[in-house]
Amino acid sequence: MLGVGSFNGSGALVRAYSPVTLSHEWPKISRLLLMLFCSCFGSTMNGFFVASFFIEHTLRKAGNVYLACVGMADLVMTAGVTSVSAVVILSGQWDNIQVCKALQFLGLTSTYCYGIYFAFVAVENFYRVCRTPDEYAVFMSMRIDVVCLLIFFVNMGLSAAGVYMDLDYDYCERQHYGNFYFRIFTTVIVQAVPAVLTVLFLFISSIRVKRRARSQIQYKRSHLYDREYSTTSINTTAYIFFMIAWTPYVIIVHEFPNTSDAVYYNMMAIGLFRSALTSSIYGIFNMNFRRAYAHLFNYCCCKSSLSSSISNRPRRAIEYKSTIGEVRVHIMHQAVTMSHSRVTYWQETQEL
Repeated sequence: MLGVGSFNGSGALVRAYSPVTLSHEWPKISRLLLMLFCSCFGSTMNGFFVASFFIEHTLRKAGNVYLACVGMADLVMTAGVTSVSAVVILSGQWDNIQVCKALQFLGLTSTYCYGIYFAFVAVENFYRVCRTPDEYAVFMSMRIDVVCLLIFFVNMGLSAAGVYMDLDYDYCERQHYGNFYFRIFTTVIVQAVPAVLTVLFLFISSIRVKRRARSQIQYKRSHLYDREYSTTSINTTAYIFFMIAWTPYVIIVHEFPNTSDAVYYNMMAIGLFRSALTSSIYGIFNMNFRRAYAHLFNYCCCKSSLSSSISNRPRRAIEYKSTIGEVRVHIMHQAVTMSHSRVTYWQETQEL
């Protein structure tokens, strides 16, 4: 077996850090529990996040497709990378180059897609908050499904070329730095430009919502303000979390490529574990996601009917409206009857 961890002639381990199973000095059970937590909890929460767009009627909008793709990118990281790492730890093997490269390919694809999808989330948020409904309709008239698939396959091709053609940084064995022009292209086009656009559009949207709330009292008291402010704030928080988690690794790769394995792989692990926590932010701070998570939890753990929980609130509203209608009809009937009786009584009095 081709091992990423190398050994000397006496069989002693030379490389203590693994790109797949982390530090060999850490207890095996600790590494396994860490990977299992990220795999199980992260995959569950990311799965809930993606499923929320199908079961919650307030989230079932075309503009949220990009945000759902962001959740899919995180799901690739938690269900793919951390799950395989847990299996490798459980098997007792140190590492395998082919497995390591496959995980690097999945990790790069997930990270590239996450950044670009979030840029589209920021642009959609900008058009919805800052532009007119007609301009928003023009933006949403594009083939969203084609755009999402194109982003995924292009990033998957770039990741495959970087990993299997040795054009990107050698993550597994750290023996070469890849092709300079390829790394410049992926850094600028795939990472830097989407990051700048995302920060810019989220910042403009946030300022727009706050200014409109200060100038229009009715808007600040409306549900529209709560929804737009909550969505913009949570998207900004999630992307700042993404930037904070991956910035140390980017600095290490580009500025200190010869750093120790301990620093290098620990910085990578911070960005990896972030994907297990981001979807929880939406469930904690957004009412629509929190309601969808509750429906999914009741369906998965309490064996309740998902369709009934989804349609419960609209059905209550319909029943409430119909009840109001019946009361109004009853009141009108009483008013007409009383008026008719009074007219009859007046006519009889006149005859007498």
